[in-house]
Amino acid sequence: MSGQPIVVGVDGSPEAGAAGSAGWMIAEAAGVDCRLVHAMRDVRTALEMAGTGVSLDALELAMLARARADIMVALDGRVPSLVAHNLQVRAGRAAALLDDAIAATDAQMLVLGGKHHSALGRWLGGSTVQHVVRRVDIPLLVTAGDLRPRPRVMVTVDVSYAARPTIEQATTFARLLGGPLHALHVIEPTMAVPEALFLPEPIDFDAWSRERIERDMWSLLPIPDHHKVIRSGTAVETIAQEAAAWRADVIVVGSHGKSWVDRLLIGSTTEALLNDLPAAVLVIPVPSPVKRAPAPVRRGIAVAHA
Repeated sequence: MSGQPIVVGVDGSPEAGAAGSAGWMIAEAAGVDCRLVHAMRDVRTALEMAGTGVSLDALELAMLARARADIMVALDGRVPSLVAHNLQVRAGRAAALLDDAIAATDAQMLVLGGKHHSALGRWLGGSTVQHVVRRVDIPLLVTAGDLRPRPRVMVTVDVSYAARPTIEQATTFARLLGGPLHALHVIEPTMAVPEALFLPEPIDFDAWSRERIERDMWSLLPIPDHHKVIRSGTAVETIAQEAAAWRADVIVVGSHGKSWVDRLLIGSTTEALLNDLPAAVLVIPVPSPVKRAPAPVRRGIAVAHA
């Protein structure tokens, strides 16, 4: 096989089994390798600093063996045995080690198993998914249970610079796995703003948004018109409702690259969806045009090799 591999972050949880299965399914369809990575807690550094006198080599080997055994149970029957046995285990922070694995393999996609966390848990410690989505620059698929063959893919479309790349990646992903594609644009309620901030002629944001979507975006989607829908409401709730009504297996969203401060203060639709996972979420990172320097087109989801 050739091409850029799929990297899957795994642990001993059932969610990791679902991620491994999804990662292998995508890799097989694309004709590329599937690489499994596990980040083990770095107890060696902590114990060395504490001066415990514990035999660190023996402890690390025991932890490594235990981690591998747990992961093999989670992956049993989900991926080919050769893929499972090539699992890479390293000590350190998960987000950093996943970054290293992506860079070392020039991966085209990262897959993680989604887990539900309480609001307090997210505030105090976050999660691997939330840490990774803030730094990864390749498509990130977060599973919400087993991903069935020929998954139903729903792409969210807005009028930002992220819309076109998101549509292109969603179309490629749906074609790769042989699933149907559905598109949603959400018109959110506008906030009351002092009239002095507007031009003399008031702007009808509802009509403006509909016109932009129908004129500039719908033509990019090679799907029937009845699969291109516009709904009104708050973004996260409306996306979740449409996903449930259409029975979507994967929701594709474009990540607009907000700063860490912006996300801390106001959050984002992408991170809110990752918190609740109404379906698997495929995040397409799209750098801001202002910050993007001239460079080759960023890699995306590969198609199967003939």
